[in-house]
Amino acid sequence: MTDAPDGRRAVRLLIAPYDSGHADTRMGAGPTALDRAGAVDRLRARGHVVRAQVLAPSPGWQAELATAFELDRLVADAVARSRASEEVPVLLAGNCNTTLGVLAGLSGPGRRIGLLWLDAHGDFNTPDEDTSGFLDGQGLAIVVGRCWRALAARVPGFTPLPERDVVLVGARDLSSAQVDVLERSDLTWLRPEQARRPADVAAALDDLAGRVDAVHFHVDLDVHDPSIAPANGYAAPDGLSAADVVRVLDLAAARVPVVSATLASYDPAHDVEGRMRETALALLEAVADRATPLSTV
Repeated sequence: MTDAPDGRRAVRLLIAPYDSGHADTRMGAGPTALDRAGAVDRLRARGHVVRAQVLAPSPGWQAELATAFELDRLVADAVARSRASEEVPVLLAGNCNTTLGVLAGLSGPGRRIGLLWLDAHGDFNTPDEDTSGFLDGQGLAIVVGRCWRALAARVPGFTPLPERDVVLVGARDLSSAQVDVLERSDLTWLRPEQARRPADVAAALDDLAGRVDAVHFHVDLDVHDPSIAPANGYAAPDGLSAADVVRVLDLAAARVPVVSATLASYDPAHDVEGRMRETALALLEAVADRATPLSTV
């Protein structure tokens, strides 16, 4: 990659190593693995000023729901503090649902935040429909207010995003019922073949940019094709290339400020040769190079 085009950024790297309430296991091991692989050093080598912060809920046993939403509250507080310090918050998370905390921390009166959600899955299930019992399959549904409203409301600053202000990119591993729900929703869904066409991505982002002041860039790493390496145990074929994902980022940043990001759901146990780890670290660099502090928007 070339040098950062717009100079140094102050980056707050938030590390949330939890999967379903469990620390440093399965996808919860991903944030720690990326940290140990030199995430901070790589950003500093590109000229960015980086502060890393590991987030941990209260010790002791907690139910998955309690732990997930406590982690969201910790993330929201850290993002609000990073915003006050004119830092760009970037979250390394085990679960996608932790992005709720980032959105809560970005919120403010009159501030319109849009969401780019890159994922192999829709994450649009609700408890009444979801027979898996996996909260992370409900992450985007929570963000737009379709479920867990009472718990989400306890995260300081959180208000549900309008569905029309969400662009879902690359989702493909879906049941027919999940497809039907997505098609009847108000969000924009770019299937993999559309996500590979710059014109289709640009049109969706032009539409989004007309309604929002800034965007959060969320990437479940299993949006990538598993031919790179499986990001996790849920990886599915027909995914995006690393270049496809960075192109979505570039097209977004050319239209509306990208003020924060999440890289989620990396399970190093499925990445024997470290290729997805390298893909994630390169994407982290790209995010930092193109991001804009919210204070300047």
